[in-house]
Amino acid sequence: MNIHRQIDANTILHYIEANNWHYNDKDEMVIDVFELSFAFYDCHYFVFLPKKYIEENFSFGMTMEGDSKLFESFEEAIEDEHWELIKKKCRQYEMWHSRFLNN
Repeated sequence: MNIHRQIDANTILHYIEANNWHYNDKDEMVIDVFELSFAFYDCHYFVFLPKKYIEENFSFGMTMEGDSKLFESFEEAIEDEHWELIKKKCRQYEMWHSRFLNN
């Protein structure tokens, strides 16, 4: 899902996708891991967020990939400042995803 939301002066959330999933007993696709794409200053980062981290409100330890130049600053921003927004956007994506793929 393309979002392109300016989170703050230096951070843009480009998109959210299902990175890993399984099918439940009703043959419905269930997301296990979300993939998020960000621009942070002049760097690009990917975040792989397990759904269980959202359910347990656990913002630390998600897998991140991207430019080493600002990696620690980006990681801190994602785990602290932007955590609530990220959870909200992942839940919105999951609802949208479920509506279109499980009908």
